[in-house]
Formats: sequence, C-alpha cells, structure tokens
Amino acid sequence: MHTLAVHYFSSILDYLQTQDVDNKAALNAISFNEYVNKSSQQLAPRISLQSYNALLSFACTTLNNPLFGFELGKHIRTADYGVLGYLIESSDNLSNAIQALLNYDSLVADIGKAQFLLNSDTATVRWLAHPSCNEQVVLRNMTAWVSVIRQLISSSLSPSSISFTYNWQLKQQQHLESWFACPVKSNAQYNQINFPSGYLTLAFKTDNAVINKTFKQLSEQQLTSLKSQGCISEKVKQLLTAKTTLQNCNLLGIANALNVTPRTLQRRLKKQSLTFAQLLEKERKSRVVNLLGNMPLTEVSNILGFTDQSSFNRAFMRWHNCSPLKFIKGNIQNQK
Repeated sequence: MHTLAVHYFSSILDYLQTQDVDNKAALNAISFNEYVNKSSQQLAPRISLQSYNALLSFACTTLNNPLFGFELGKHIRTADYGVLGYLIESSDNLSNAIQALLNYDSLVADIGKAQFLLNSDTATVRWLAHPSCNEQVVLRNMTAWVSVIRQLISSSLSPSSISFTYNWQLKQQQHLESWFACPVKSNAQYNQINFPSGYLTLAFKTDNAVINKTFKQLSEQQLTSLKSQGCISEKVKQLLTAKTTLQNCNLLGIANALNVTPRTLQRRLKKQSLTFAQLLEKERKSRVVNLLGNMPLTEVSNILGFTDQSSFNRAFMRWHNCSPLKFIKGNIQNQK
C-alpha cells in the first residue's frame, strides 16, 4: 500500500480548520480509521494514499474549489515537508535544494518520483506521480515547490513555464497563470516546472547560519533513520514505478539509486522473501496490459526491458496463459 508521512495529511486538516471545516466531520466523511490510538484520535505516522486522495477530494467538494490543491500549495511551509523541509532550508541555493530533494526521494518517496533535467539555458523539475494520485496531489506538490522557493529566494521569482498532464478549464488555467506568472500548459506529457538555469545559483535567504547547520544535522540523522528502518522492497517498487521505461533496469542501477551495494540490496530483499527479479517481473506485468494494442509488440518488449521478443512472449504466457496476439484479439472481440 502506498503511504505518505502524516504531516502531509494533517496539514490539510489544519488548512480546513482555517476555513471553518470541522476536522472530525472531515475524517468521518472519508471513513478515516488510520489511528495509532482511536480513542485519542492520534493519527498514524504514515497515512495511505487512498485517505490522502479522499481528504483532498472532500476539501474540493466542501469548499467548492476545483483548484484546492493549488490553494493548499500556496500556503506551504518548509516545516510541512518534515525532514525534506530541513534539507531544503539548510541548502545554500536552489541547485543544492534540488539535489536534496532527489536524494531524499530515492530513499523515502512513496507516491511519486522527482527528476531533474538541465539544458544550457533551461532547467526542469519533473514529478512522476504514482498513477493512483489524483490531480489535487499533483497540483499541491507543484504549487508548493514554487511557493517554497519564492519564500527562500524572492517572492517575485517565476518559472518559465509549467506543464500539467491534467486538463484545466480556461478560467482555472488563467488563475494558475496569474499566480505562477508564466504560461501554464494543460494535457502535457509530464507534470513539470521549467525555469532559467541561472536560478540554480541564486542564494537562499538565511536568518541564522547556526540554525541552518542544526537543520542539516537533524535532517541527516532522521534520513539515516528512515533509510535503515524503511521497507526496502517498497523503495525498489517505487523506483521501478517511476521509470518511464524498464530498459537497462537492473540490480546494480537500483542499488546505486538506494546508495547500497547490490549484495546488500539482495540480502535485505531476501529477508522479505523477495528478489529483485520478482519485483521487476511484477512491475512488467502491471504495465503490459496498458501498453498492448497501443504500439507494436517489439516496442512493448523494449519498454518492458526484455532483451528479445521471445523472452517477452514467454513471460506473457506465464502471466496470462496465452500469447500477446491472442490476448489482443480477445480484447477486440470483447469490445464488439
């Protein structure tokens, strides 16, 4: 089950309170039951993505605001990010903050994966959300990133452009463009923020160097703890899910992303009665049905990371007890 830290969830409740929405009523409305102690209504340390989605949807409906995630993102504080907030706030500039985001993501991210792309004039932060995330999750994250950087550098700072995979109505798009102060593209291939590469070296506002040093030490301690305690199989699954293609996806690459040796990764997976090959096969199987019929079988085989067509055919037979072609023909007949 995909989960996120409780502070992401509780910050929505905090915002709803400012809008005179009772927290107990909100939790009852989404049939929430993820408590450490139900009698005291103490929230669990990690909340399911299902409940996070449900609370965001509830807020959209209750406040009659289809851009609720945007409003939530505008009011973000670095503290709302927990450990990641410490990492960002202790960075010297945007380049270091993005590196902190990527390092943190590779260890504990569970509902999405950040990517950073750099050309000569333009830099891009792309967020590959888990397929179960609704548009409010994406909208909140994208807006929050811009809001936090404005807080740490300058309130007048604006991206070059922002792209969303979702389709916003014209009025909503204009509202987004007004706040972001840049063009906003709907129905894009990726959710991403583009900005001038010169922003990377802009210094962050820092009130106290000693406080920032303390933040960094605290973040490193907590991140080390998360790394050792976290479920290694979930981290591997998330890395696999975030990849647009499984070509050249192997044990060594995933181990490097998790900052462990391949042998260590194998040993930790074995403790969960799992292997990397099993997790890779599961990811391939989860993708294959959505790819079939939309592109040639050779391309499907490549995207799934098979070395040849026959290997793909054997795997598909193992998954569905028929060939890929027979599976496609069966789907076409069922649709008639």
